[in-house]
Amino acid sequence: MKRLEAVRQAQQITDTVFAEIRAWIRPGLTEKQVADKIRRLIVRHGGDTRLAFTPLVCSGKRTALFHGPTSRKKIQKNDIVYIDMGARCRGYCADLTRTFFLGKPGGRLARIYRIVLAVQQKQIRMVKAGASAAAIDQKGRDLFKKHRLAKYFTHTTGHGVGLKIHQRPHISYKSKETLKAGQVITIEPGVYIKGLGGVRIEDMLIVTKNGYINLSKSKK
Repeated sequence: MKRLEAVRQAQQITDTVFAEIRAWIRPGLTEKQVADKIRRLIVRHGGDTRLAFTPLVCSGKRTALFHGPTSRKKIQKNDIVYIDMGARCRGYCADLTRTFFLGKPGGRLARIYRIVLAVQQKQIRMVKAGASAAAIDQKGRDLFKKHRLAKYFTHTTGHGVGLKIHQRPHISYKSKETLKAGQVITIEPGVYIKGLGGVRIEDMLIVTKNGYINLSKSKK
C-alpha cells in the first residue's frame, strides 16, 4: 500500500536523523539549536519541507514538561534529554520519542527509565488486530501504579498516525475502539515529575492480524 510505504519511509528518515543527532549532541548546545538541526536534517534526508510537527527537545528538569516547548536552555553534562520528532513523507507522518542521558545516568531517573521501558514493551506485546485500545492504556496505568508512578503518567498511551500526526484510534482508557490490521499507531508511555524530570519512549507500529510491525529502529 502506498500509504504504508510512505509511513515507513517517513519513519526511516526520522530514525536516520535521530542517529545523527544522538552522535552530534553535546553539552553547551541549546535545545533550540538541536531542534533547528533536526529540521534541516529531515529535509536533507528526503523528508517533506513541512515536518510532521515541530521537534521537541527538552533537557534536565524541563523533561517534566511532556510537550515542551523547546527553549534556549543550554544542555548540561549528565542531563537527561528527550527528543520528540517526526518527518513527513509524501504527506504521511512519522513520530518518535527517545529519552537518554548525556553522560552518566541519574539515580532515580535511571530507575524510572527502566520502568517506562518495561511498561512500553509490555504494552507493545498487546498490539494486534482486535485488541482493545482501552486495555492497552490501562495496562500501562496498572503497571505504573505498582511502582507508585501512576499519577505521573499524565497523557494517553498513544494515537493513530497518518496524514495527521494525531488521529484515530486513540489508545486511551476512555476509548471504545479495537485495533484493526493496517492501522499505524504509537505506543508512548511516560512519567513526568516536576522538579526532577521525565521519561517518555515512543515507537510507531503497524497493526497486523496477529501482532505488529515496529517501524521504530532507534536505539533505546
